[in-house]
Amino acid sequence: MIEALESPKVRSSPEEMSSRYRLFRAVMLLLGRIFLGFTVHGEEEVPRKGPLVVAANHTQYLDPVYVCMAIPRRLQWMAKKELFAPPFRAFFYFIGSFPVDREGGRAGLRSAFNFLRRGWALGIFPEGTHRTGEGAREAKSGTALLAVRGGASVLPVFVGEAPSLRGRLRGEGLRVYVGTPITVDATLRGREEYRAAAEAILRVIYALPEDRERAEP
Repeated sequence: MIEALESPKVRSSPEEMSSRYRLFRAVMLLLGRIFLGFTVHGEEEVPRKGPLVVAANHTQYLDPVYVCMAIPRRLQWMAKKELFAPPFRAFFYFIGSFPVDREGGRAGLRSAFNFLRRGWALGIFPEGTHRTGEGAREAKSGTALLAVRGGASVLPVFVGEAPSLRGRLRGEGLRVYVGTPITVDATLRGREEYRAAAEAILRVIYALPEDRERAEP
């Protein structure tokens, strides 16, 4: 289980980004478009208000930043406490992360539910820590649990692979695909039911590139 170590000082609101965060996001989008060929497909699918669980695949260390760039809302992230060591502590707080101890108690979940009840968008990676290679994909039950008990829909997001310098010169780019919000069955109960729902969400995430490419002219 997880335990929140301390609450971040949130200067944004569920409906509005702080001026500093808005500037950070604008700069990152500009740099991303120039150096990574960053593009977002399906941004219009993002609900502009209300509780939301943003669920994305996780294969690169910078995926949280890429998701923040793609989603035009202020996100809060549950992040393991080990990430909050100098000199990165301030940065993780700045992008909306709050540290949790995965070995102790349920305070981390309570903090997440509190954000959702207040109408925030909560970022989460159903697979947990970042996964490389082509190994088996397995979703954690927390994605569905947060959606059901937090009264939130789930927004599936697929983050493509950032191109290498050589790939960028060949015209390759980093693409992020946003899907239609998913309503999780509110009658689900128990870890197995939550896990099955999370696995279904994960399948939707990995199908997004093909689905979006087929739907767009």
